[in-house]
Amino acid sequence: MNAIEVSGLSFGYNKKQLVLKNLEMRCEAGSINVILGLNGSGKTTLIKILAGLLKASTGEVVLNGKKLEDLSIGARSKIMSYVAQRSELIDDFTVKDYLLFGKVNHIAFYRSPREEDVKNVETYAEKFNVTRFLDKKLGELSGGERQIVSICASVIQNTEIIILDEPTSALDIKNQHSILSLLREISKHENKTILLSSHNPNHALYLDCNVFLMKDGSIIENGPAREMIAVEKLKPIYGDDVCLSSEQEYSEISFKD
Repeated sequence: MNAIEVSGLSFGYNKKQLVLKNLEMRCEAGSINVILGLNGSGKTTLIKILAGLLKASTGEVVLNGKKLEDLSIGARSKIMSYVAQRSELIDDFTVKDYLLFGKVNHIAFYRSPREEDVKNVETYAEKFNVTRFLDKKLGELSGGERQIVSICASVIQNTEIIILDEPTSALDIKNQHSILSLLREISKHENKTILLSSHNPNHALYLDCNVFLMKDGSIIENGPAREMIAVEKLKPIYGDDVCLSSEQEYSEISFKD
C-alpha cells in the first residue's frame, strides 16, 4: 500500500511559469523518503502541497487512499503531521503545553488532556532530549531547540504520515544525527511513513531510504539511497564537481550508532 501517491501534479504561482511539472510520486506505507535537490528546485513547494498548504494547479494527491482535497483540516491532522522549515511558534506557550497541543486531534473538544496524554508527552520529550526545558517558554529557546520541539510535536501528534521540510537545517551536527536516528527508529518501530527534504545526500545514505532526485521542478529519478547517491546520478543536480569522499584528501566526520 502507498501512504502517499502523487499523480500528474503541476503547480505555478502564476500562469506563465510552472514551479512543479507533472510530478509522479509514490511513498510506501512505513517507509522513509528523502527529497534531494538544490535551492529553488521545488522541494518546499511540493511539501507544502502535500501538507495542504498550497493547492496544486493540476493533478492529485492521495494520502492513505483518501484524496487530500476531500479531507477537512481535522481529518487531515489525524492522517498527516507537518513540520515547516522555519516553525512559527507562539513564544508565550511553554514547551510542555505546545507538545500537548499535538494530542488535540485525538481529544474531544470538551475534554482536557488525560494523564496518559501527559505521560506520552513526557516519554517523547525524553527521547528528543527536551525534558530539561519543558517548563520554558518557546520564546526562550534557540532556533535549533525550537526546531527539535516542532519535530517532537509532529511525532506526538501520532499520525501515520510525517512530512518535514528540511528538518535538520537549523541543527548542529550532533543534533542532526540524533534527529535522523530518532526518525529512523520511529519509522521502523511505529510503522510511520516519513517524507523529508534535505540538502545533504549523506542524510539519505544514513537513513538507507527511498530517494527522489529533484531538478527544476521535476523528479528526474527515484530509487533506493544506495543506488541514487552515486556520483553519476548526482552530477545532473549538483554539477560535475561532485565526488566521493574517498577521492578527497580527508574522510568525512560521522557518528557511531
